[in-house]
Order: sequence, then C-alpha cells, then structure tokens
Amino acid sequence: MSGLWAGVGRQKVTPRVGTLLYGYFDRFDPSQGVHDDLWARAVVLRQGDTTLALCSIEICVFRAREVKALRQAVAARCGLRPEEIFVFATHSHAAPSGSYDDWDTPLVELVADAIVQAYESLQPAKMACGGGFLYGHNINRRWMDRPADPAVGVIRVDTLEGKPLAVMGNYACHAVVLGSNNLLISGDWPGYASRLLERDLGVTALFSQGGAGDVNPLTETVRQRLAAGHPVSSIYQLAPYYGYGTKDDPYTWSIDERKNGTFDEAETIARAFRDEVLRVWRSLTPTADAALWVERVVVNAAADPDEPPSEGLSDDYRQLLPELQPGHIPLEIMLFGIDRTVVVGHPGETFSEDSIALRRACQQMGYAYNILITYANGSYAYLPPENAHAEGGYEVGWPRRFGITRRIQDRIRAAIQPILDRHVPSNKGG
Repeated sequence: MSGLWAGVGRQKVTPRVGTLLYGYFDRFDPSQGVHDDLWARAVVLRQGDTTLALCSIEICVFRAREVKALRQAVAARCGLRPEEIFVFATHSHAAPSGSYDDWDTPLVELVADAIVQAYESLQPAKMACGGGFLYGHNINRRWMDRPADPAVGVIRVDTLEGKPLAVMGNYACHAVVLGSNNLLISGDWPGYASRLLERDLGVTALFSQGGAGDVNPLTETVRQRLAAGHPVSSIYQLAPYYGYGTKDDPYTWSIDERKNGTFDEAETIARAFRDEVLRVWRSLTPTADAALWVERVVVNAAADPDEPPSEGLSDDYRQLLPELQPGHIPLEIMLFGIDRTVVVGHPGETFSEDSIALRRACQQMGYAYNILITYANGSYAYLPPENAHAEGGYEVGWPRRFGITRRIQDRIRAAIQPILDRHVPSNKGG
C-alpha cells in the first residue's frame, strides 16, 4: 500500500446489568440498568511500512494484562502486530473495570472486533491535526487556584474523496459527572460527546483523556456549591481552602463530592466539547501526504533506593497488577506523530501541570501540537509530579502504595526526549 490508508470500526461493549461499576470507594451496590451503551471505537492508519491502530474504550480502566491479551487477540485475527496497537480508556466512572468478567462475550474479544473491523476496512485516506481550547468546564480538584488544562486536541481522518471517516478529540476532564450514587451504566460526558459527533459528522468518534489526574468537571452543581460561600476542601488529605473549615466540618464541601450528578450536566459538557471539536475540525485541511511515525519505550517506574519504600497493596490489587515487582515496574510509553503533531500515551493519570509542560516543550522544539493521552496501554493509577508528594493528598497515595517513584514524570520525559528529537518536524506543513 502506498500513500495513506485508514479504516474504522465500532463494537458495543455494554456489560451485563448487575456488574459493579468502578471508580468510587463508597459505591457498593451493583448496576441497575443501562442509561447509554458503552462502545469500543477504532481507527487504523497505514502509510508505507508504518501501521497504527487507535482504540478508545468506554470503560473506567483497562490494565496492562488486558492490553496484552487484546493485542494477542487482534494479532491472531489480522495482520496487525501487537506493538502497532494503541488502546486507551475514557475513564468513565459509570462503567466497570476491564478486569471484571461481566460480559457474555469476553471484553477483549469485543474490543478486538472493533480493531479488526477497522483493519479490514482500510481505504485510501487523508488526515490532519489541530488544537483548540475549552474553558469553564473543568477545574483543578486539588488546588482550585491552579491550572486545569484547557487544551482540546483533534485528529481528523477523511476518505480520499473527502467524506468524513473518523475524528479523535482529546480533553482533560475526569468522567465523573455521574457520582457514586449513580447505578446506571453510562459513558458519562465523553460517551455523550462521541455520540453527538457521530450524529453530526457521520464518523467514528474516539475520545481520549488528557492530563485529568487532578481535574474534575465544573458542573452547574459545583458552581452553585462554590457560590454558596461554604468552606471548600480539596480531595482527601490536602489542606482546606481559604484558611478555614475541615473535611469533618458539616459546613465544608469537598471538591471530590460527586453525588447527585445528573445526565443533563454530562450533556452540557459534552455539547461544549463537541462544539469546540467541530470548530477545530472545520479549520483543518486533510492531506494524503501527512507523515506518520510510531515509536515505543518502556520506563521502569520503580522507586529509587533513596525514596520511601512501597506502602504495599491489598491482595486484590496484587492480582490485578501482577507485573508490579520490587525494583521493576514497566510502564509503556507509546508515541506517534502526524506531520507536526506528536501524541504521547501515559498508562495512568497525569496532572495538568505536566500535560501543559509537555506541550510547551514540544512546541518549543517545533511541534505545532502535542496531545497527551492518559489511561493508555495500561493503568497504574496516578503518575503525579514530584512536587505533589510533598503536598500529599489522594492522588499521591497510589504511587506510594505501588512503589512508583516520585520522579516518574522526570523519567518519562528523559525516555521520550530522544524520540522527540528524532522526529522534530520541519517548518513546512500544519
């Protein structure tokens, strides 16, 4: 095959009603129904000897062992190689974990269906990338006076004749509009946004989370609570805001309190995101000459000897993450480029400050756009910056339990720098 080729696939991955939804520690009852179906969406890109399969799954987390099983299942059914498959979860907390066994057909096989379908539908294509911004719909949940990344990344894929084929949007906003008392299966706001884009454009619409590790939705309920004037504390153990109030104070409201979120609020964010994706999408001019490259690197995330030892995992988590061994925690970082855009995948939850820092560094190197995809090719919970460990809080508790180094973001940057250097674009293109 010469030139650029692309194909798309979709497969419903809604689990059985009665499955446990994932993402909240105060939700114990099983799901009671389906508000909206969950989907796996895939696009396969090929240019010469370079092939890349992108797959977005509307699920809370999809861990490394599920990624490995998926890659093997796809490779057994078509010509894709395991290292050519880039898979990421939308992180909906109204969906189960991929580690559960609550599908009549195994989840891995359902997701493989979408990717194989995309591979088998390859056709001549053209594509382009761009970026926008969306303010007023996400908020830093650790420190409300710190940034929440506003960037919106867009990848547009058309047939060679100009018919829209696929779009991938990227934004940093936890899919937690629907709180812990919701018992209906749903893709939360990202699922709603994908359905809107598919309706409006007639495409397969993938969604990927950006640096949302410390970012929550800024919904109408949150706005009203902030306006009410009660003391506000951030998620778990951080100090309260404005110098008064504690988490035990009945008048204090915590930013992590997500009970009673509504589907209308999910729709509000979804429509705002859809509108910005459409604005960027319309500004792009896809080309069949867009250059494609793909590389991977594995980073050992284990803490250094001079760091505090691992706080340890429960037996349940030890079974879910068998690859965690003393001194060796392999995190796969996958990158791909399309002309002057570079996309980086992190297998966990990255803070907005690191997402912004990566984008700045890439732009200063000559990349026009950088897109960070989190929950990609595995999930090791939070991958916070080193400075967050001194502050404490919920998010840093996870790497401490896992034994992940507090210098993980520095290690990732050092590992990907040679790759970024090799692919610095010329000043031509867009």
